[in-house]
Amino acid sequence: MSSNSAMDALNSPSLNLSFDLRTSLLFQQNAQNFILQQFAKQLPVMQNLGLLDVYLSKGHSVEAHWHPNASELQYVVQGEVAVSILNPFSRQILSYRVKPAQTAYIPMGWWHWQTATMDNTHFVAVFDNNAAQIVFGSDILRKTPPEVFQMIYGVNAAQLADVLKPIDQTVVIGPPDSRDIQLRIGMQGRY
Repeated sequence: MSSNSAMDALNSPSLNLSFDLRTSLLFQQNAQNFILQQFAKQLPVMQNLGLLDVYLSKGHSVEAHWHPNASELQYVVQGEVAVSILNPFSRQILSYRVKPAQTAYIPMGWWHWQTATMDNTHFVAVFDNNAAQIVFGSDILRKTPPEVFQMIYGVNAAQLADVLKPIDQTVVIGPPDSRDIQLRIGMQGRY
């Protein structure tokens, strides 16, 4: 939103500065693992700001991803989240255990993921862009032809294709349900 249109929006007699996140589901795995969102699409007057409201149960993760156009600040409301970030300069994984009233900062473009270490974990991710983009690891793995990995890394394309076959959609929150894992690896009826 340009500064003129932002000013026009703020001067509008129908100005709305409120939004109910419960009406804007980004992704839901189940009742304990879901993400709500608020960006300019949900509240057009927002400038250079967006957020995700994340709920996870123990052992669930927001899959590895990066934001090509936004930095992120995570604030833990409840529970505890292990935040892992790949520093592209040192090539080291930075790991933080973030608890209520604590934050973790992820610079724009840095590969990262979050894992709940407790049930009922709730954190808010705030972005410095009202239309933050996200690139998920599952999309990279499932959309890159296995032959590219073979050519670049020397892995067997057919074997890799077989390993990656269960990743048939964007994951967002993992792991999949245990019944789904059994189906994916051919263990139906074993338990």
